[in-house]
Amino acid sequence: MRSVGAIALVVIVLIAAIWVMKVMEPRMKARREEELRKLCETRLGRLAAALQLYLERYDNLLPPPQNWCDALEDMVPPSQRAFVFHCPKLEGKSGYGYAFNAYAWDNEHNAPRWHPEMYPPSEVVLIYETTQTKRNAVGTGKDIPNPGRHNGYNLFLFADGSTMALTPEEFKEMLEKGELRFKPLKPPTR
Repeated sequence: MRSVGAIALVVIVLIAAIWVMKVMEPRMKARREEELRKLCETRLGRLAAALQLYLERYDNLLPPPQNWCDALEDMVPPSQRAFVFHCPKLEGKSGYGYAFNAYAWDNEHNAPRWHPEMYPPSEVVLIYETTQTKRNAVGTGKDIPNPGRHNGYNLFLFADGSTMALTPEEFKEMLEKGELRFKPLKPPTR
């Protein structure tokens, strides 16, 4: 009789454990997703710091987009170089996941198209999450993940060093309202 009671207790404990795991699984997954978004935001912040060092070293010129990762690599501490250019959601999938805004650079004149005097730095997108997975990716915004990579949101790095999480719909709406600039306008004429 004792062994039947022990077996019943073990079965009840197993059923309870499975039920708890089922209930907790969505919460654990949501927590992991939030951690990955925060890690992605941290990495973009490190890229912002590297970009600031680059601007200081090269007379406020942005790195050419076709090799922006390579240009910023010397500005990143060696211990962070292996991962800072990768969105954490793509780790293990051999992808990078960040792109430089192609519109921030004028290929014809080999010079940046955007300058702080033209537009507020808090409105100009420089680096953003992309569907491209290659290093030194450059994009025009048509490659923004939809749905967003982080629970429907994508992260954007602005020229002032700030980051923002936006859904593709929010990004489009803010762009249309002129609240952010992905494709900078021509310099004002006098």
